[in-house]
Amino acid sequence: MNSATRLQQQPLQALCRPVVKQFRHVGQSRQAHSSIALKCSRYSAATLAAPRPNASKAATARRPQQQGRAFPLDGLATLLEIRQWDFVCALLAAAGAYIWVKIFDGLAGAGVIDQKLSRKLVHSTAGPLFVLTWPFFSDLAQARFIAALVPSINMIRLLLVGCGVVSDPGLVHSVSRAGDRSELLKGPLYYVIVLISITILFWRQNPAGTIAVSMMCGGDGFADIIGRRFGSVKLPWNSSKSWAGTAAMFLAGMVMASGFFGLFCGMGYFECFHLQYVLPYLAVVCGACTVVESLPINHWFDDNLSVPLVAIGVSMVVLPLAAAASAGCSLEQQQQFLQMLPLS
Repeated sequence: MNSATRLQQQPLQALCRPVVKQFRHVGQSRQAHSSIALKCSRYSAATLAAPRPNASKAATARRPQQQGRAFPLDGLATLLEIRQWDFVCALLAAAGAYIWVKIFDGLAGAGVIDQKLSRKLVHSTAGPLFVLTWPFFSDLAQARFIAALVPSINMIRLLLVGCGVVSDPGLVHSVSRAGDRSELLKGPLYYVIVLISITILFWRQNPAGTIAVSMMCGGDGFADIIGRRFGSVKLPWNSSKSWAGTAAMFLAGMVMASGFFGLFCGMGYFECFHLQYVLPYLAVVCGACTVVESLPINHWFDDNLSVPLVAIGVSMVVLPLAAAASAGCSLEQQQQFLQMLPLS
């Protein structure tokens, strides 16, 4: 019996279990994608297109890379230089976030936009803009923790003002709904905690993080903006939500998540799949988040927690399936992959 015949007789589970484990964090390994493509192509006629380049030259030029170390002191100097770059990026990101919020505060104060719209625009854009700064940080393992200092500063500020330790009427007015400082310890605080957690846990290595940011910021934010203006037809199961707002959440989240996926894929951080494989599975994640946001549960489980948690949970299930589909696996084989996923 030749090797090809023996391979065909092996169960798919035995062939692909190691590959599935590698795909727990989609985007970390192009070698894993090639491996799964090889195994699935032996069970079906589908083939995988050639992978895209690993990283763009622009991204490589922007980020300082750790050079080979001929002498220990040279290596130490390089390491310190890279860390200094990361702190500079964090400082600029924090300054940019502060200026961004002040711009909307100024527009609201001048009567150009109302306060509710200003608050929601900040909600919709602050998180995504922070994510857009990630490629400027270095490839050091500590870079994610330095980047997480940016939302951490805002968290400390919210805690101090919300607890009454520091007085900041401008912050209370711009962030809270009713002008009560205690509101800063709810939705706004959850918002920055989620950003901190996603930065540390997912960073530029897993699309689940950017999908969660897209749904929490872009999706939830635009759901409120559109719902307030065009939401005359309410949902049957939640009179405070509308069909227009629900549709806006799905579309805005889908567009933003797709944009981040394409950006980080093009820069070599995420595994690149063809759009025909990504969008259906991404729609499942966005749809699940939209359904959860539409439920009448936000009075006891804030949307800034429920939406990103659902986005991360569903993404960790469906993204490996997208990888399997792009590698040529059939629906039956994808179901076997789903059973093998180590979700515990």
